[in-house]
Amino acid sequence: MVELARQTFVRGALGLLAGAALGACAPATSQPGASPAPTAAGGPDWRTLAEGIDGAVVLPADGAYGSAKRIFNARYDDSTPAAVVSVSSTGDVQKAMRFAADHAVKVTPRCGGHSYIGASAADKALVLDLRGLPGGVRYDPATGVATIAAGVDLASVPTALAAFGRAIPTGSCPSVGVSGLTLGGGLGSDARRFGLSCDALVSAVVVLPGGDMVTASPDREADLYWALRGGGGGNCGVVTSLHFRTFATADRDVVTMTFPESAAVQMISGWHSWLGAAGRSTWGMVNLTAGPDPGLRCSVVLATPAGAGPAAAADVRAAIGVAPQRSTVKTFGHLDLVHYFAGGSDATRPRAFVAGSDILGALTPATAEKLVFAMSAWPVTSGAATAVVESLDGAIGDQQPGDTAFPWRRQAACVQWYTEAPDIAAATAWLADAHAAVHPDSVGAYVNYVEPGVAPARYFGTNLDRWTAVRRRYDPSGLMYSALT
Repeated sequence: MVELARQTFVRGALGLLAGAALGACAPATSQPGASPAPTAAGGPDWRTLAEGIDGAVVLPADGAYGSAKRIFNARYDDSTPAAVVSVSSTGDVQKAMRFAADHAVKVTPRCGGHSYIGASAADKALVLDLRGLPGGVRYDPATGVATIAAGVDLASVPTALAAFGRAIPTGSCPSVGVSGLTLGGGLGSDARRFGLSCDALVSAVVVLPGGDMVTASPDREADLYWALRGGGGGNCGVVTSLHFRTFATADRDVVTMTFPESAAVQMISGWHSWLGAAGRSTWGMVNLTAGPDPGLRCSVVLATPAGAGPAAAADVRAAIGVAPQRSTVKTFGHLDLVHYFAGGSDATRPRAFVAGSDILGALTPATAEKLVFAMSAWPVTSGAATAVVESLDGAIGDQQPGDTAFPWRRQAACVQWYTEAPDIAAATAWLADAHAAVHPDSVGAYVNYVEPGVAPARYFGTNLDRWTAVRRRYDPSGLMYSALT
């Protein structure tokens, strides 16, 4: 049996299916110097944009178009963006934004390309591929602040900062873009210790619709800064670089415990009760995987300070009241831990999937029963499906619900539903049934797991009015494509 800790760890809370480590793919880059096709009568003069930037413009008639527009979710391989603009400077971003405004073409930025509904390859939109922006990852020892280009992936961030013994709170999937993760909130295994990725954001450089560039921070463009911390990517402009507070790295133990299906409700309830009283240095999640074999596979994964794993495992076992079928403890240095949870070479493989989320106001035994019921209803002949539950306590609660656009500071947990089943209709129907099963206990959803047709109120709760006002202020003409509208 493959180690469940490796298979079920989340990329910023993204569950990994048993038998197939889930990660993000890095889409093939557009070819520098690609020659744009002739402009259609009455349409934008793409040749003018191509000649005015150092990057490349790839259009539907170009041979590189298929690879240039490809994103992680293969369900959207047939998407038809108007153009993919691969930029190489902030000046390129400004010129592309002005061009889009002049021609009333929607703009959607892309870094890792992980939008659940294919937002970074939206039909008829100008896709701004930011992975060619310069800067990479830089660290200032005098301030403890890391400056990261928007297109950098999560594999590069810990590797670069490890040379200084520093890190930022992130997810685990190696090719997720740091900006997309952060702008939606940023759940991960450091959240109970240091908060969300967006909580570590000091400031960000943003190109606004129309091409102006500003720096958003608590003292400058404060409303925009608020919206960038959990308001979702690409709603108010295009972020080109981000500045983060960092923390010192340390060795950690990883505990993996598997339980029989008959103990699933006890496992969830006991884990949640125990973790709520545990110190912030410990993080945990539970995983329920159904199919393709009969029965649920149930596991708890913990990350603790080095040396604390065995005691934590014993305490969790006592809280659950059922002996695990299997329990392991491994100690890792920081980079080894990152690589352990990264998912291996398969993590960057594109795949078609259906996914969503629920924010649980409370996680009672009755709620746990509903989660188990939802997973037990999965048609195992369709393949496999996973539910991952992560706590929202610890340092996440240090912020007030209105301090950032991410509102879920007083709720119990986030549950993510995920399947790569080839029958999209069956998968979509199951997801709807799963939402219905926990509906009485669900107060919203996580914007980084955005779903089609879901109202923004589900993602922003009491912050909706302010989020809407900020978005209208910075993008009054609606130039930015939004997955939320």
